Amino acid sequence: VDPSRLGKIWKVDPMPGPSRQTAPRRPVAPLFDPNLAPEILDGPKRDWWQQGGKIVQALGVRPGSVVADIGAGSGYLLPFLSKAVGAKGMVIAEEIQLAFLPTLRGVGRDLGNVEVVFGSADDPKLTRRDVTLFTLLTVYHEVQNPVSFLKTLHRYATHDARLAIIDFDPERKGNPPPPQGHSVREKDVIREARAAGWGVSQRISFQYPHSQFFLIFKRL
Repeated sequence: VDPSRLGKIWKVDPMPGPSRQTAPRRPVAPLFDPNLAPEILDGPKRDWWQQGGKIVQALGVRPGSVVADIGAGSGYLLPFLSKAVGAKGMVIAEEIQLAFLPTLRGVGRDLGNVEVVFGSADDPKLTRRDVTLFTLLTVYHEVQNPVSFLKTLHRYATHDARLAIIDFDPERKGNPPPPQGHSVREKDVIREARAAGWGVSQRISFQYPHSQFFLIFKRL
């Protein structure tokens, strides 16, 4: 990845083992209203601040990979992931809200290498056990039982699988600002992930948006 174009990437110190402590409970955001998707998730301005292409490039997704987009919503990230994994790879678009499924299925048909899965709040119910990368784009703040859910992902992961979590932090300033009630502190995510057996391996920062963090985890 070219840091001059994608932003700075910080290598983190060697990861400690899984935490013996249970991450403390915190407020969890309500599920996003699918009726707002055309304006917020699919609007023309989103590429300007979300930079989906740069996200996937920074992740270094390889052709032939199996990637699971958890909480795929209306499928914003799918075209970028689909192109990266190529014809021999697969993208699993997981979603727990029925209202999003028709749109996701339409995107999947158009792309050809996307499978849509209807998961639950506790288990994404993926069809593969060889997932090399999980992506959670601005959805982690809605996960009801984060430690338990992140533990469940191990069931579907390869031994060297990675987990990417990108979300708004209420303590950050930036444009767009963190949506009220739909954000989570970076330090809480790190603590919860460690309790679930995932340790931070990279922190990535783009020029926009400063209001989001971008963390990549590996299995401990």
